[in-house]
Amino acid sequence: MAKDSLITDSPSRNTQGADDNAPGDSPRTNHHPPQPALITGRQCRAARAMLQWSREELAERSGVHYITLCNFELGHCTLKPGSARLLRLTFIASGVLFIDEDSDGGPGICLAMPVT
Repeated sequence: MAKDSLITDSPSRNTQGADDNAPGDSPRTNHHPPQPALITGRQCRAARAMLQWSREELAERSGVHYITLCNFELGHCTLKPGSARLLRLTFIASGVLFIDEDSDGGPGICLAMPVT
């Protein structure tokens, strides 16, 4: 079985350091762009379950093809960044909060508001 793939839905981080200023430029702060948003097949399955959506309903709501959803949730493929963005935004619009993987634990989801 394939390992869950993490899909970004925003541009990758700028890898240039704070010391890359050209002469005469004002010093940069230690501000970094936000981490890319991620979604895994397991998060997708869990979000669908919490919202009581079928794969067919998610495909219709998000515009991501049903077969693509099946393969992604089962770990058989990765998503293009645009498809990952569509899924994540569809879930967020329906009250799902994404918990991205960090040093405290793995990725997950929770509901921001009751489902109506």
